[in-house]
Amino acid sequence: MSTLVFTVQKTDLLEFNEYHAKMNSAYGKSVTRHQMLWPAIIAVAALFIVMSTGDAQKGVLTLTGAFIWSLLVPAWLKKRFYQHVNDQMSDEQVEQATGDYSLKVTPEGLMEIRPMGEDLIEWSSIHRLEKSKHHVYLYMSKDAAIIIPKDRVSKESDFKAFYAELVDAMKK
Repeated sequence: MSTLVFTVQKTDLLEFNEYHAKMNSAYGKSVTRHQMLWPAIIAVAALFIVMSTGDAQKGVLTLTGAFIWSLLVPAWLKKRFYQHVNDQMSDEQVEQATGDYSLKVTPEGLMEIRPMGEDLIEWSSIHRLEKSKHHVYLYMSKDAAIIIPKDRVSKESDFKAFYAELVDAMKK
């Protein structure tokens, strides 16, 4: 049975909250609107300006504004979201959720060894598995998950073998 050893940091908690919010709330729609929809509307306005007045310089400035909007407004939203989540988490909660973890796939379930002790998580308790660019999330409820940061997996652990065995065990 595969074992995975990794470290969870506060940034992982913030990134999980952002990932979850993007997938399940108005926050994700708002970011998408400000990254794509509003810049597209501004670009159409720039095209209208160029076509109706023939002033290419105003059109280019308007397009530049659309591009800057698509970068800065989502970054500002993300910063505010991180500040909000950071304000909601106490130092005690962060301390309990961060540190070195170990997960072992067993026939009965997933053995989790964490700073607060160890626990056997039955396969039926894991609602779903989601994989992002930098993390794997094992959802235990609608909005709580075990966070596995891919870049902080120990060198002794084989992430690919663990993930494949985890997926196989969850299918059964």
